[in-house]
Amino acid sequence: MDPLVVATFAVVALLEIIVPLALGYWIVKKFGVSWRVFVLGALSFIVVQIVHAPLVLVTQTPLYLAVLPFGTTAAVAVLAVYLGLLAGLFEEIGRYLVYRYIFRRQEIPLTRENGLQFGAGWGGVESMIVALLVLTSMLSYIAVTSDGSMLFLPDDPAIQAQVEALRALTALEILPGLAERMMTIVLHIAWSLMVLAAVVYGRKALLALAIIWHAAVDAAAVYLAQTQGILVTEAAVFVFAVIALAYLFGEWRRMGVRAAT
Repeated sequence: MDPLVVATFAVVALLEIIVPLALGYWIVKKFGVSWRVFVLGALSFIVVQIVHAPLVLVTQTPLYLAVLPFGTTAAVAVLAVYLGLLAGLFEEIGRYLVYRYIFRRQEIPLTRENGLQFGAGWGGVESMIVALLVLTSMLSYIAVTSDGSMLFLPDDPAIQAQVEALRALTALEILPGLAERMMTIVLHIAWSLMVLAAVVYGRKALLALAIIWHAAVDAAAVYLAQTQGILVTEAAVFVFAVIALAYLFGEWRRMGVRAAT
C-alpha cells in the first residue's frame, strides 16, 4: 500500500466537499444570498437523479448491446449521445421547473445572485456525492493492497484484473477527478444562469441551448473516456469550462444591466 495514494484519495475527497461549501459561503457573504437557495439546488439535483439514475441503469446496457453489431466505436458513440441527452433533458428541464414553480412558490427572486447560488448547490452536491465514491475507492484500495487481502478474493479473472489495476494506481491518476469536479461546478453554474435567463426573458430557446450544451459535454466525456483516455477527456471538459466561464461573465453583466433598468 502506498501512503501517498491513500493521502491523495483523502485530500481529493475532502476538497470535493469543502470547495462547494466554501463557494456557497462566499456567495452568501458577497451577495447576501440565503443558504436556502444552495440547499434548494442540492435537493433539486437529488430529486432529478432519483428518476434519472435508475433510467440510465436500466436502459444503457440493452442499448449498447443493441448497437454493438455495428462496431464497438459506433456503440460507444450512440451510448454517449444517449446518456448526454438524458442528462441534459432531466437536469435542465429540472432546473427550469424549479425556477418556474418552486422559486415563485417560495418567494425566491429570480435574480442572477440566486441563480449563482442555485447552481453552486446543484453542482456542489454532485461533487459531494462523488467525494463519497472517492472515499469508497480509497477503502477498496486499502483493502486490496493490505497483506493477505488476496486470500479472500474469488479466483475470477475480471476481479483479479480490477485488483491489479488498483494495486498499480498512482497518486497522479487520482488528481484529474478533482479537476473535473471543479470544472463541472463551473458548468452547472453556467447552465443554471442560462436556464434562469430562459425563465426571466421568456426565451425557451435558451432552455433548449442549455439542454444541447449539457448533452454535448456529457456525450464528449463518455465517448472520449472510453476511446481516448482520461487526459484527453479532461482537456475537453476544460475547454467546455472555459466557454462556461466566458458565458457566465457575459450573462452576469446582461442580467445586471436588465436589473438596473
